[in-house]
Amino acid sequence: MKTFLTVSIALLLFGCNFSKIDNEILIVNATDITRVDQAITISKEKLSTLITSVDNKLFPLLKDSDGRTIPSQIDDLDKDGEWDELFFLIDLKENETKVLSVSFVDQKDIPAFTVRSNIRFADMTSEHNELDNAERLKSSDSPNSQKYFTMEGPAWENDKVAFRNYYDARSGFDIFGKRTSAMVLDKVGLTAHSYHVLADWGMDILKVGNSLGAGAIAIKKDGKFYRFTDTETNAANFESGTIEIVADGPLRSIVKWKINGWNVDGNKYNLTHEISIWGGTQFYKSRVEVSGLKGGETLLTGIVNMHSDSLIFAEPNDKFVFLATHDNQAFDGEKLGMALMLHKSDFIANIQAPDEGQGITQTYMAELKLENEKPVDFYFYSGWELQNKKFKNADYFIDLVKSDAQKFANIIVVK
Repeated sequence: MKTFLTVSIALLLFGCNFSKIDNEILIVNATDITRVDQAITISKEKLSTLITSVDNKLFPLLKDSDGRTIPSQIDDLDKDGEWDELFFLIDLKENETKVLSVSFVDQKDIPAFTVRSNIRFADMTSEHNELDNAERLKSSDSPNSQKYFTMEGPAWENDKVAFRNYYDARSGFDIFGKRTSAMVLDKVGLTAHSYHVLADWGMDILKVGNSLGAGAIAIKKDGKFYRFTDTETNAANFESGTIEIVADGPLRSIVKWKINGWNVDGNKYNLTHEISIWGGTQFYKSRVEVSGLKGGETLLTGIVNMHSDSLIFAEPNDKFVFLATHDNQAFDGEKLGMALMLHKSDFIANIQAPDEGQGITQTYMAELKLENEKPVDFYFYSGWELQNKKFKNADYFIDLVKSDAQKFANIIVVK
């Protein structure tokens, strides 16, 4: 089975004064917000406090009060052979509480659920072998990375959107626009540039250049911006980079890469960047953690503004802010909305990169607080008009992001 990490909507698990009723849990939406595909993560440790007993040799199966199975998955996050987390998606009406029963069954008795997330990382041999790990390339050009990896690196998708990472010294982030809810990445990129032409499934829709594209990262130190390449020589300025597929569907997928010995103005940092995506969302989630900081460093992420001259900044509540654009930004000039959702407690300022020159260009950047080994989370959104014609309207896209901000700020209770 595939593996997974923590989800975007915060989860509050607290001990109330009630007795465990066999193996039942309550999912409580104590808000006037209707939620579709609400993501819920429960650790095995926490689950053991909520129900009568957890069988370590069997796997949890969820059913609602009508006896219908709730699609779910379990994930072995630390790769020790035992599952660590239970993840599922559930619909909740306003102020609704759902009662779910938890039984434990053999793995063979877990139904085959509809696949709603996927990670693809494969080589460019004739067999296009799936890769569990590979050393990050130190080159900085597409022709080289196209020799080694389909789509030039790992890509991740759900039933709405898809993204990819250039697995080289650029470490850029790109968007695949999708026109289908099916998982398509396993069939994309089998020949170089095959995804740059509009197909029934969609296409690569973003021009990235030297920008931060669709949520790539950098560090700001002493007023200068640093990526994984040296600004003047364009050579890699890290010692090594690795990748791990933590989880791979059916509901949630997680990929994690590490950069060791990242040289920033003579200081060496180690970085972990974890990406997760799950069914039903227009975003992926980033979690970035850096060690070796000396003080004064901040984290940068951003949205390419190659075809946009207007940044939308909003504070929808007291916990989140977001940056967004909505212009003719897709590959063939279609409307494309992009947004970065950020924790207000992490956010420092907006910065606009220069339009030309060396280093990062053509980017609306968010500057975020950065502390040693303290994770920073953010979410990157994409809404393409050929995926959903409603995304041609800027208000529709912005309202979707605002609605998610309210959901993020008003957590679901599991007890």
